[in-house]
Amino acid sequence: MRPLTRDEVRRCVMNLYPATARVRLPAWFDDTRWERIDYLGWRDTRAYQRAYLVADVDGEAAGVLLRQNPSQPALASRAVMCDLCRFTRRFNEVSLFTAPRASQDKRRRLSTVGLLLCTDLACVRNVHRTPTTGPHDPPPEQIIENRRSGLRARTIDFLRSVPDTESITRRPGR
Repeated sequence: MRPLTRDEVRRCVMNLYPATARVRLPAWFDDTRWERIDYLGWRDTRAYQRAYLVADVDGEAAGVLLRQNPSQPALASRAVMCDLCRFTRRFNEVSLFTAPRASQDKRRRLSTVGLLLCTDLACVRNVHRTPTTGPHDPPPEQIIENRRSGLRARTIDFLRSVPDTESITRRPGR
């Protein structure tokens, strides 16, 4: 990912409304190793249910505001897969995050798009984890690069789906 400035990150969040207009950057923002990450994800320190996801999409920074939904205690014995990094983790380590769709029409602001995401937003750590390989597997560096490219592609697909308001138009008679 290319290095982003504070102003670029604050301006790129596309689904902010007046009530959520302030983007608080993480304290570690200036220490970010941009060459090692595929997206920038962090939680708002003052509103823990709020998180941000920013990535480089076609040379431009794109970001969304996410809200974490509470975990279901009934799922305590299950493993859940993160939609971005595709790693399976315990139920309390993966949460449903939703992003309100960006729209000028107030009625369409109720529409959201969601994904199951690592609660700590540490998919980057997961994809960089050294895999155990067998004699017929590709080299570990190639596996890590394949994981990273998949993470980038899925992140970009999700970011592109947030402003898509055409798919939620109402049909006549409903």
